[in-house]
Amino acid sequence: MSTHYNGSETEKLVLNTWIKLNRATVSIGHRLRKHLEKHEITITQFGVLEILEHLGPLPLKTIGEKILLSSSNLVTVVDNLEKSGMVVRQKHPKDRRAILVTLTPEGQHIIKPIFQNHLDVLTKAFSILDPEEQKTLGDLCKKLGTNQSIKDK
Repeated sequence: MSTHYNGSETEKLVLNTWIKLNRATVSIGHRLRKHLEKHEITITQFGVLEILEHLGPLPLKTIGEKILLSSSNLVTVVDNLEKSGMVVRQKHPKDRRAILVTLTPEGQHIIKPIFQNHLDVLTKAFSILDPEEQKTLGDLCKKLGTNQSIKDK
């Protein structure tokens, strides 16, 4: 669906591109959230568990930066994961100001199959694109995202 905005050709192209990018993101996001609801975790909780599974214990600040979440929201997410026994907070051995978040054995047991199912959902969603298209899309998204980060600073 294209926009009905009557601006310049550049503005209409940008707006139409944004609409398509946003709809694709929302569509895939809906499938992922639906999958995670079966496991009774949110997409944000999944993000925290997944990053800890693949990168190991991390300070709260680093987790927030990697999943683009404010520290106040992240604290709530980690609180809920801690209450459910999936993560623990520990003092950082080298920086007494920092708190490390670590997966518990239960958290590791839970995230492994959920991650594989998550990856299966993504693989199916992206299967409409051939590998070269997937690489091009990834490169374009990185270029767009990196450009915004540089300009926002």
